[in-house]
Amino acid sequence: MKKLNSAIVLLIILGLSASIRLTKSLTKGSAHSSVTQPFHSQILKPSVEPQVVPVHASIKTSDRKTVKPHPTPSELPDWAIARSLPFPSRQAGQEDSEVHYNLKTPPNFKYSPKLQKIVNEAVNVAVEQDLPRQYISITLIDAKTGETAGYTQDTPRYPASVIKMFWMVLLYAQLEHNIWESEDDFTPYLSKMIKESDNEAASLIVDLITSTRSSPTLKEEKFKPWKYKRQQLNRFFQEAGYKNINIIQKTFPIYHINFLEPKGSESQLLGDPIRNWNKITTRHAARLIYEICYAKQAVSQQASYKMCEWLKRDLNPKVWKKTIDSGFNPIWSFFGEGLSNTDAQLYSKAGWTSIARAETAMVDTGKKGTTYILVVFSGTSAYADDVQIFPKISRLVYKRMISRSSKK
Repeated sequence: MKKLNSAIVLLIILGLSASIRLTKSLTKGSAHSSVTQPFHSQILKPSVEPQVVPVHASIKTSDRKTVKPHPTPSELPDWAIARSLPFPSRQAGQEDSEVHYNLKTPPNFKYSPKLQKIVNEAVNVAVEQDLPRQYISITLIDAKTGETAGYTQDTPRYPASVIKMFWMVLLYAQLEHNIWESEDDFTPYLSKMIKESDNEAASLIVDLITSTRSSPTLKEEKFKPWKYKRQQLNRFFQEAGYKNINIIQKTFPIYHINFLEPKGSESQLLGDPIRNWNKITTRHAARLIYEICYAKQAVSQQASYKMCEWLKRDLNPKVWKKTIDSGFNPIWSFFGEGLSNTDAQLYSKAGWTSIARAETAMVDTGKKGTTYILVVFSGTSAYADDVQIFPKISRLVYKRMISRSSKK
């Protein structure tokens, strides 16, 4: 009887152990979702800032280590630790170095009434879907001719994870200035941040390129220099003519440091009342991807080739449909889905939250003869929830740009 009881106890213990391991595995899987979530606040106004929705944490505070004020290798995301990834290090004497964007003035684009008709059609596609006209912005550029048109393209909007493309450019500028010991050390983090839109990789990159760290609330004498360091993200682009740009706030949730929403120093950065949430325009995003992927002048020609390669998307349905259920998918419900049955090459960065959908892209039609830049930002849950609006706009613009090219 005692042997039988012992056997039963052993089976119970093994069952509990397996259950715990399965639970941890599922928790880690959910932690790697790259879809940015808005945070709790009673201050935000829907017409100005991201709307308020609850954040459902899948990891308890007690399950995570206390956040230290400076990054260390031990605070890498779980996936980085599991792969024994290197922790990037600055060159000696480069701890506080600040770089500047090499392109100081915007490209000389010229307004096109013909492109404006295409933009107006795109806006009407949204209106026909009962989506609010006032919450969409569009920029369209014929890259080969420099012609452009847009709709509310100078209205600052929350760009979701499109912002990660901007952080990538600053990183490459630092790499070109030999601030870091090894470019290769950043490769896995760039892949996660740009290819998968991973918030944990993005958080680490922001920490490293600004010499800051998400931390508990700081006293004013410590917060002021901390904020100045983080603001170099803005200075880098503002000094180059990207006016009224704000890209200093991380994208959330960031599970491995238990920042499911802004708190501590990140909340201080937002201000009280909240006023400093990330904001850029579709014109900003269009200019940057043009400078990277078409002009290939962002930072340097070599750096531009590398950055554009990170932005390249595989439009083969057999490839992208495999990852629809594995977190953020940069093709499904975005421009790429509308181009899946074409020979186009797509270079893009998309973002999606519960209250915003955004994307910036360069589309090279190859033998069809045209290359264009398309950027669409939207600012309400209606757009975020509509998984067909971006593919529809993308398909419309593609057809019109192909037709336009054939008539030249």
